[in-house]
Amino acid sequence: MSAAEETVDFLGIASRVPYREYAALRGRSITRLKELKRSPKHYKHRLNNPKETPSLTLGTAAHTAVLEPERFSRDYAIWAERTESGNLRPRNGKFWDAFASQHQDCTIITANEYEDVLAIQTAVRSDPIAMRYLESGDPEVSMQWMLDGHLCKGRLDWLTTIDGEPALVGLKTARDCRHFIFGSAAAKLGYHLQWAYYFDGYTTIKGDGVVPRVVEIVVESDAPHAVAVYQIPFDIIEQGREEYEDLLVQLAECEAKGEWPGPVTEEQILTLPSWVYQTQDDLSELGLEM
Repeated sequence: MSAAEETVDFLGIASRVPYREYAALRGRSITRLKELKRSPKHYKHRLNNPKETPSLTLGTAAHTAVLEPERFSRDYAIWAERTESGNLRPRNGKFWDAFASQHQDCTIITANEYEDVLAIQTAVRSDPIAMRYLESGDPEVSMQWMLDGHLCKGRLDWLTTIDGEPALVGLKTARDCRHFIFGSAAAKLGYHLQWAYYFDGYTTIKGDGVVPRVVEIVVESDAPHAVAVYQIPFDIIEQGREEYEDLLVQLAECEAKGEWPGPVTEEQILTLPSWVYQTQDDLSELGLEM
């Protein structure tokens, strides 16, 4: 165990921990660890420079509205100031400065974003399959556990009990919730690593052979905000575990050497994707166009 990890904030599970407090907890998070899939250089940079994009802000707002509606009304302010012609004012200038100064402790979203968040909230909470998992439980559940002498942390969207068994429930917005589309996006974005990491963290903390169900509720970000609920099977958990364990080995090597290489470390010959070399007829058969 490193000196920085000799004193931990807690080891176990705690619900309704504010995100800022969770972010301040020590430990390796799967969100940061996944940056290693691109390169150690990107991991090191992102570790010191966390990013916040409009999509992440909207996704976070939707999470709060669905899982903690009482906190949403308290922590979010709606920017709805309009010009004389009825257009939403830009987020700058004297009107914005005055509004921002009055809501310094809130996250500010636009009126349009607010409408999207409410529509997503309604879609999820109107879905009977999703509500089977969300009708009772705890939101934003923080976990800390030890893995091979290192402190790890994770944050479950929702923790509940179904048929007497624990269920780790995630909520994600996506462009397309259909099985084959979301499955492809999940693989690309490394969701399976997250599912495995949280599964292992929970089972490590609970012990005694406790095996939770892992569920992902997926809601489309655009209207009509279709909802799908997926159980994550053990073969996906095992694949995610194998990949995150490989990343931990790579991280240990980088830390030991003090080297953080980028994705391309030697001069290479560039190649183009095979479709570039296809004829127009070939592309038409594949449903593509030049």
